[in-house]
Amino acid sequence: MRRVAVLAVVFVVVCVLPAVAQVRRGQLLPAGENGLVDLDSPALAREIAAMRAEIKANGWTFTVGVNPAMRYTLDQLCGRREELLPPEALDRGPAIQSVTAMARKPAPTPTATPTPAPGLDPYYIGIFTPPKDQGGCGSCWAFGTIDEAETAVLKSQHAPVGKVNTDGTVTASASTPDMSEQYVLSCNDLGYSCAGGNNALAMLVGEPGSMDEDCFPYQAADLACSYCADPTRWKLSGWAYLISDTKIPTVAAIKQAILTYGAVTAYVYVDRTFQAYTGGVYNNTKTYRYTNHQIQLVGWDDSKSAWLLKNSWGTGWGIDGYMWITYTSCRVGEGAAWATY
Repeated sequence: MRRVAVLAVVFVVVCVLPAVAQVRRGQLLPAGENGLVDLDSPALAREIAAMRAEIKANGWTFTVGVNPAMRYTLDQLCGRREELLPPEALDRGPAIQSVTAMARKPAPTPTATPTPAPGLDPYYIGIFTPPKDQGGCGSCWAFGTIDEAETAVLKSQHAPVGKVNTDGTVTASASTPDMSEQYVLSCNDLGYSCAGGNNALAMLVGEPGSMDEDCFPYQAADLACSYCADPTRWKLSGWAYLISDTKIPTVAAIKQAILTYGAVTAYVYVDRTFQAYTGGVYNNTKTYRYTNHQIQLVGWDDSKSAWLLKNSWGTGWGIDGYMWITYTSCRVGEGAAWATY
C-alpha cells in the first residue's frame, strides 16, 4: 500500500506541476463560453499580481492589468516567424538581397536609407493611421506591413504628423487610407498565414499593390484569396530594411528613418508583461535572443529614452493601442524597415 501511495503522489506531482507552469504562462487559463481566456478568472488575477510584484522588484516603470488582449495566448497574437523566410532573406548583406528574395518577382531597387543626421530632435511624432485589432490570428506581420504602407501613402500626401495629447493619449495623422490586411493574409505567396509570417512589404511594390479594406474586410482567419471586382489600389514604389530582417539598427538610424519616411515597421519580443501593459514606459530589462511580434515605431521621446510603438491589438490594449518602450527593451527595432509610395 505504501508503494502504491508513493506512486500516486509522484503521478500527481508529475502531472500537476507542468499544468501549473503553463497556467503561469497564460496557456491554460480558464476559458469563457466563447473559448477565449476568461478575463474575470482568479487565475488571471493571480498572474497579474505576480507580474506587479516582479515589476516592483525590478524597479520597472510600467503598469499592467487585465485588458482585451489577455483573452488570447501569446501564440495566437505573436506571428513573427523567421523560419518561414527563404534562406536568402536571412543574408546579413545589403537589404536589396532580402527584397529580391521575398518579392519572388522583379522589384525596384530601393534607394539607400539615409545616413542619420547629427542633432536629431529629442522628441518627434511621425505619420501614421490609428491602431487596428488583429484578433486571435497570428497576423501581426500583415498589420505591420499594412501600417507601413499606409504611412507611405500619407507621407506622399504631406499628411500632418500625429501628436501625443496632454492627457497622454495619441492622435494619429489620419484614418485613411484604410488598406486590407486580409488581402495580405490571404493572397500572399510566401506561405504566411494566421500561423505566422514576416514583413511582406515586397508584396505591395508595383503591381498589383494593396487594396482597400472594404474590398476584402478583415476576418482574422485564413480565408481563400477572393475580393471585390474593382478594388482601390495603392502600389508602393519601394521599401527596404535599414540593415536586414534580423539586425537591430542604431537608435539614430531608426530616428532618421522615422523622420524621413514617417514611421518604420519593426519587430519586438513580446512576453506576458508586454501583453498585460496598461501604461508608463515599458522598460523590461530581460535579455531575449529573438523576436516574435511585428509592430510599427511611430515616434520617440529622449526624455523617456523610448519609442512610441503602435500595436495591432485594438485600442483596449496599452495606451489606446500604443506603448512607450525604451530603446533597449526586448530587441525592439529588429528588422526595422521603411516604404515609399
